[in-house]
Amino acid sequence: MPNWPAAMPDPDWDAVSIGGPSNGVIRTEMSAGPAKQRRRFTAVTRPVALSFAPLSGNALAAFEAFYHIDLQGGALAFDMAHPITGSVARFRFVASEEPFTVSPVGRDAYRLDVTLELLP
Repeated sequence: MPNWPAAMPDPDWDAVSIGGPSNGVIRTEMSAGPAKQRRRFTAVTRPVALSFAPLSGNALAAFEAFYHIDLQGGALAFDMAHPITGSVARFRFVASEEPFTVSPVGRDAYRLDVTLELLP
C-alpha cells in the first residue's frame, strides 16, 4: 500500500474539510403508510478536501510522482495520517476530471488542493 509522501507539509488547517458519511440507506415510498428504509451497504466513504500551501517545487514534484507513478494516476488507495485525529487511515483520490489543482502563490511556491475520499 503506498504511503503519502513524507516530503509533503501538513495541510493548511483553515482549509481542511471532512464531510459526513455518504448515504448508505435506501428509501422506498409505500402506497400507504410511512416509507420503508434499509441499509443499502455497510461501508461508506467520507469526502475530504485538503489544501497545502506554500508548497515548494520539489514537494510538488514529489506529489506528482506519487500520484502518477505510485498511485497509477490516482487509481490506487494510499495510507496517510488522518488530518484531524493523526491516526493512519486509508484514502483515495476521487475519480473526476480534476482530482487536484495546483496554483502558483509566489516564486517557487504553490498551492495544492486535493479532493479525497476517506475509506472505511
